[in-house]
Amino acid sequence: MVEGRPTYRESLQIGWGLLWRMISVFLLLMIAANGSLLGLLPELTRASPPLWITLLPFAAVMIICTFAVMPVLVQIVFRTSFRGFRVRLIRD
Repeated sequence: MVEGRPTYRESLQIGWGLLWRMISVFLLLMIAANGSLLGLLPELTRASPPLWITLLPFAAVMIICTFAVMPVLVQIVFRTSFRGFRVRLIRD
């Protein structure tokens, strides 16, 4: 077992492992949030909505992704075996 800093390739593998999962969850949550908002307030389709209504789903999804999804994804990365290495947390 060799410990140290990850190589550039290993950093890309870890980053991509987080990124594709986060983007897919983010997009699915945005679609669900926008659909539910339009379902709750159908009058938004008849006129241009105010800015706060436009940003509300984005803010909600950002909060959910930051505090609920990202910690789960980090746990997944620590359990995943990449090609030739694993990510390990060492506390001092």
